[in-house]
Amino acid sequence: MPYVPSLVKSDLFRGLDADEVEVFRPAFDKINFKAGESIMREGDAGHALLILVEGKISISKSLTLIDGDDGQNHDKTFITLDSSYKPFFGEMALLLPASLRTAHVTAVTNSQIVKITRENFDSICKTYPHLGYKVMTNIATKLAANLQRENQNVLKLTTAFSLLLEE
Repeated sequence: MPYVPSLVKSDLFRGLDADEVEVFRPAFDKINFKAGESIMREGDAGHALLILVEGKISISKSLTLIDGDDGQNHDKTFITLDSSYKPFFGEMALLLPASLRTAHVTAVTNSQIVKITRENFDSICKTYPHLGYKVMTNIATKLAANLQRENQNVLKLTTAFSLLLEE
């Protein structure tokens, strides 16, 4: 799989060299998506982490908890990612057995994704605990950064709402 050496660029594998990333190769499933195709849907069960190897994706979230009056969910795109640094997403599926996807991911261009299931990841971690530790630290770092960002967003929203109520 020629894409494996390029995965060293992924934050998921920060601190690992190419030979260490190669250990994960048997656990990877490569999937191709066409532009406009859904990669994952918010609320669906998650069983795998995904890495963008080629292409561009958008990540969006529903703005409503229930369908709107028109029967449609209203999504807001929060970020568009390209494959230049091999971003990973869906990491909650490796940590929570009953994980639900928290966002909708769509291929903006024809894209190639590498998938690693929870079971395959666990197997590698048991066989190579030092590699599992490094990867889990990288996942924890991403989750901590996401939590900090979302805490700031909640604070901004709460402040704006409080100011609105004062008027």
